[in-house]
Amino acid sequence: MHAIESIGPVLGIVAFVGLAILAFLLFQQARDIRRLREWAGRAPERANEAAEAAQAAADASRDGEAGEEAVAGPAGGRLGAAWHRFSLAVRDRYAALDRRLPVDGRYIIAVLAVAIVAVGVVTSGFGLVGGGGGDNGRHHKQKLPAVAVINGTSVPGLAATVQHKVLMKAGYPKGPVGNATASVNASVVEYAGGQRSAAKGLAKAVNSKLGDTPVQPMTSDISSVAGKAELALVLGLDDANFGGG
Repeated sequence: MHAIESIGPVLGIVAFVGLAILAFLLFQQARDIRRLREWAGRAPERANEAAEAAQAAADASRDGEAGEEAVAGPAGGRLGAAWHRFSLAVRDRYAALDRRLPVDGRYIIAVLAVAIVAVGVVTSGFGLVGGGGGDNGRHHKQKLPAVAVINGTSVPGLAATVQHKVLMKAGYPKGPVGNATASVNASVVEYAGGQRSAAKGLAKAVNSKLGDTPVQPMTSDISSVAGKAELALVLGLDDANFGGG
């Protein structure tokens, strides 16, 4: 199931790219067909193109001479003539470029826009932009389980003292506090279910205050006192003199 969830988005992206390429090829085919039809329809006109070109050259020459004569005229007239010549040049160059392109330039712009939007959606969906995933991961790591603190000594209030001065300072939330049914010689961390890794983390967290603390599965006696807590710190006689330091 995990493999399907990880491959699914990739397959969706591949399908999207395939559809974009197919649309691109269809537009190109339609453009080529249109050009062939236009070329065939203009067959009678091509014979007159040479004469029209010669006439246009002659007209341009006359316009140039007239422009030179009008140099001393108003500035607005000169600017208008220059703009007209610039517009004609740009139009001719655009037409030549349009004929050389395999696909209409508008289609290229549309495909690029769709690709940019798709990349934005995919990257935001996977959390590649903004770094939100990292914040969530850190928050998840900081969430520690509640720990039951059980006093296996005759020292009153020892469990509450250890809870406040050791566990809560280490970031563990407040859990149940109780007394063991019998005295315990050495402190131990007990765990229920699959919490062995969490129990090792707890033993490491209390090491600086309580020293090395072994880890073992939770016994039925401790479970009855711990309640719903899946981790329990059972305080033994070796920590009976704990003062919180």
